[in-house]
Amino acid sequence: MKRALVLWLVCVGAIAHANVWQHAIEKGSPDPAQDVYDSEMADGDNFAAEATAKGASPKTVRQLVERATSSYRNAAAAKPKEGEPYFRIGRLLYSLYFEYQDTVNIANLSPLCFGSIVQVFDRKHAQEVIDAWDAFEARAPLDPRLSVNARGENEILFRRAILHTKLTSKEHLEAAARDYEKILAREDSADDHSEDPVRSNLAETYMMLGRVEDAIDMYREALRRGASTSTEYGYAVALDRDERSGEALDVMRSVGRDELDKFHRSVMQGETFFVPRGEEYYYYALAHEAFDETDEAIEYWQQYIKSGAHPEFQPRAKAHLAALATKHHGGIPKAPWQELLP
Repeated sequence: MKRALVLWLVCVGAIAHANVWQHAIEKGSPDPAQDVYDSEMADGDNFAAEATAKGASPKTVRQLVERATSSYRNAAAAKPKEGEPYFRIGRLLYSLYFEYQDTVNIANLSPLCFGSIVQVFDRKHAQEVIDAWDAFEARAPLDPRLSVNARGENEILFRRAILHTKLTSKEHLEAAARDYEKILAREDSADDHSEDPVRSNLAETYMMLGRVEDAIDMYREALRRGASTSTEYGYAVALDRDERSGEALDVMRSVGRDELDKFHRSVMQGETFFVPRGEEYYYYALAHEAFDETDEAIEYWQQYIKSGAHPEFQPRAKAHLAALATKHHGGIPKAPWQELLP
């Protein structure tokens, strides 16, 4: 049934596209390609407006999205050098499949966002958004929508970086780092932004790429512009992975014990996310270790090791676990978690 629907939408788009071309030729227009472009963009906008209106069922919204993107692609085919159709494809797909983080009232959500709320990341549409915005940027690199505002923000680059990060491969993480670097390169360096998720996210991305020294430097920049618990914790983890555990534990303690519980809640509620799955256990383990909560630290080091996240940092986790075992369980027969020790 779904396949038949998609084929029907494709056929409708193709027929409409052919009719517009024929009409433009018959009119004797001096620029039939422009006529096709204008007509298809208008159709795409109309379908997009219907898709984003409240009250439509998920099935209807998906049909309208297919028709809108088909029209925008027809416009792009008519004027291959134009970036605008690709911007609108990316923005439409993002708004309907991913733009749920900024919404408090669930009644205002797109009916296509619910899978994301329950932590089922939509990899297919994430890649489609990235591809569309890549095509837009390639054709219009100086478009103002790719610049940075007075607060040091850029929605397209930042959102694309988040999507790249959630796709998790090295290629995508490198692309995320480039997007964050573009934002920093285009901001007014004289501005001192009190909240700096770009630097914090870039530091985390560097760490995921194994660039620990770069991560430490970027975390320090982020902290100079306004500390948050997740940034402080990220800085501590980077120090630990640079084999500076004493400094790392001091940073964790300086944040305060109450913040650890808040951090747990932030991760559980999806306000703070980690990739790959299991990376969060390193943060938990190091924080509990800093406050001498050894049993909890052992549990989270164990979970981190079992997750297999970031193989390059597994030896550090095992070293922590071995040290805690010696300190807290000396002379006691091995517990199951101790089989994970090197």
